[in-house]
Amino acid sequence: MSPAADPAYGSRLLWLWWQGLRDRLHGNHRRASARWGHLRPPPGSGRLVWAEAGGTEDSVRLAAGLLQALSATQRDLRLVLSFEQEYPQLAGRMLDGLRDTAYGYGPADPARAVRRTLRALAPSGVLMVARHPAPNLCAGLETTGVQCVAVHTPVAKKGRFEAAYPADREQEEAWIRCRRAGHVAPRADLMTLLVEAQVDPNFRVLLCGGQDCSVWCMLGVDHRQCRQIDAWWRASGLARRGVLLVAAEHCRRPPAAWQRISSWDRTAPGIGAVLLLDDRRWFAAAAASSDAIHLGDCDAWTFWQALAGGCPVTVSGRAAVLGRFDADSISALPADLLAEVRDLAVLERFWSQMQADPIGLRQRGDVLRRLFWGERRRAGEVSRELLDRVSAW
Repeated sequence: MSPAADPAYGSRLLWLWWQGLRDRLHGNHRRASARWGHLRPPPGSGRLVWAEAGGTEDSVRLAAGLLQALSATQRDLRLVLSFEQEYPQLAGRMLDGLRDTAYGYGPADPARAVRRTLRALAPSGVLMVARHPAPNLCAGLETTGVQCVAVHTPVAKKGRFEAAYPADREQEEAWIRCRRAGHVAPRADLMTLLVEAQVDPNFRVLLCGGQDCSVWCMLGVDHRQCRQIDAWWRASGLARRGVLLVAAEHCRRPPAAWQRISSWDRTAPGIGAVLLLDDRRWFAAAAASSDAIHLGDCDAWTFWQALAGGCPVTVSGRAAVLGRFDADSISALPADLLAEVRDLAVLERFWSQMQADPIGLRQRGDVLRRLFWGERRRAGEVSRELLDRVSAW
């Protein structure tokens, strides 16, 4: 799925003035100032690489991961990460401690802010990462001759790019058609390189408390479905022998019986319990400990983390998911793998079948885990080429 443009970071002046006023009224002066290009690069005289992320967690995670890799291979670079939405624990965890690195809110796209930003940063090159391309910035980079690489980014309407690194087949075909990039790399999802692929299932031991129980997981759930899911779970036969994990963004008032993982005291919650995964740092442990996972509307990192867990996975929309794989992988994929499930009653039947067929459950999980590792190997090859390209700036 291509990232959408955020009007708060567009070029409509009245809208930007209004957003700036809101930021200042809420005490967010840094965002209001950065919106107009008032940025400061890290000190020093080394070449500067600017990773420009958007407002999604995927975008910030991938941009920070690329800067981590650059810092590990190039000691003479200064690195800057800008974003439209702050994820303090994520950016801080990934970038704090890296030498000559700064991160914070980025500029909006009026021409004045673009010119001020390029003067302040004077980048040797720009990584535009998993975000909607800003037209004035794209044009400004072309005018000043600053190299720009698009990473997991939809096609831009302006500017020229040294290279494009598409995440899926849709992006790959679009970049080839538009001819705005000097090089279009083979499709590969670099997010797989940031997934925790080897996780001990100790979380399952804590959940079951020494009992024989099943662990079921739902990720990317619409928060408006929480009460419906609670009623379904209580009435299902699965609750008599299992524990349910649910990740629902913005679920501020979950059902009273649900426990938040962020305040969990590590004691077994009991058979039939529901834990709300309100801290994404638990997603890897949940994927590695579950008997099966259902994915709603989730981002790329969550999708690949689920596949890396090595258990059966169902999805709300199969067509969008299949676009992440190459044609050979799809042709070999059984029709009931990554099955599309939109009804809770159907999901209960599928999970019950998996519970009764432990060998089939393990085989399905193994196939999905191999798909993940195949994509990760592909991403590793593409990533090395990308890092070599940036190192040459």
